[in-house]
Amino acid sequence: MLFGYMAMLFVTNTYGAETWGLHSLCFTVLGILTLIPKFGFDNSLVRIITELNLSKSNEVYNVLRKTVFISLFVSIIIIVFTIISSDYIVDNIIKASEIKPLIKIICFAVIPSVLLTIISAYFQSRKEIAKYVLFQTTVVNTLFFALLVIFYFVKLEMPVFKVYFISILLSALISIFFFLKSYKSNVKKSDSKSTKEYSYKSIVNISFPMLLSTSFALLMGWSDIIIISFYNTTADIGVYDSALKLATLSGIFLMAINSIATPKFVEYYTKNDIEGLKETVQKSTKLIFYTTTPLLFVLVFFSEEILGYFGNEFVAGSFALIVLCLSRFINAISGSVGYIMQMTDQQRVYQNVIIISFVINLILNLILIPIYGINGAAVASSIAMIFWNVVLVVIIKKKLGFWTVITLNYKRK
Repeated sequence: MLFGYMAMLFVTNTYGAETWGLHSLCFTVLGILTLIPKFGFDNSLVRIITELNLSKSNEVYNVLRKTVFISLFVSIIIIVFTIISSDYIVDNIIKASEIKPLIKIICFAVIPSVLLTIISAYFQSRKEIAKYVLFQTTVVNTLFFALLVIFYFVKLEMPVFKVYFISILLSALISIFFFLKSYKSNVKKSDSKSTKEYSYKSIVNISFPMLLSTSFALLMGWSDIIIISFYNTTADIGVYDSALKLATLSGIFLMAINSIATPKFVEYYTKNDIEGLKETVQKSTKLIFYTTTPLLFVLVFFSEEILGYFGNEFVAGSFALIVLCLSRFINAISGSVGYIMQMTDQQRVYQNVIIISFVINLILNLILIPIYGINGAAVASSIAMIFWNVVLVVIIKKKLGFWTVITLNYKRK
């Protein structure tokens, strides 16, 4: 993620808020296009493969083969539909003509993005955390920053998102190489045949609720960008996206902790060891709180100074940054509520909470953005995030019998 922020700093200082805003809009459209092809596999594969790992089964690779087939099939449908209807989408939904020449590039980025997600989930479920983090964000962002700098100094003019597409494509190829290497070594160790086989139907049944919940959770953030593009300029998108990315800096620690904790949630729940699950959950909440809170306080108290590094026009996003940080603080003290729900057979309940949160966010965006611009978007997004965290904390207490939220005394029952 560090190189992702360095890339943002480089683009904003070199080309300005409008260029970064266009890139953010392209990135948002790519994210929306990959939602259905990913099919919730980033979460469901962790659960399925972790369960199969306990029995050392070769069924893991049958599951992977089926998920890749589903994703590629859906990706092709999405790509064809988007290219055919691109003029209508740009003219009537996004309302930003600058994105039109980049639509095909965005579509071509769908398949490598989906493959990266599946391979990252595989490494996470195998507890190969270094490779998971590497292919989740690190390789793409490192290549993105490096190529931006190289192209700038050799005076090779290219849209920023096209550089990002090259980074995704190269990252996907590298990840496939590492996956095949891991596959060859692990398949030799997995001699037993699983007593549980996953058909296409069973994979879809597990993944679909996770697809919905993941989609609506991501759409909450992306709807801000889309609605801002409808009422404001690409420069405004650039300012808001910079504030949003700074607020999600805390996600570095969150991702690292959850990448280790999530397979543990599955293990303890599969063994019906609720006490072990409780201990792991509460330890992870402590770690999330203690690592993210200092960073969030710095972002709140020095919001203008930090945004000023991206350029004077970005200081206008200081209020939005403060509001977004406050919601991330609530997220930190609540713990890994989303992952816990999805790894403990509560994915449908989680899905419903996220859908309600999305509706709240969308309605508030439509009311607040036309009046308050990016500040309205920040308030809408934050209210929705706080709502879903509070509700999920209460649900987990009722379903599993313990609090995920950080307290002064964790011995409390």
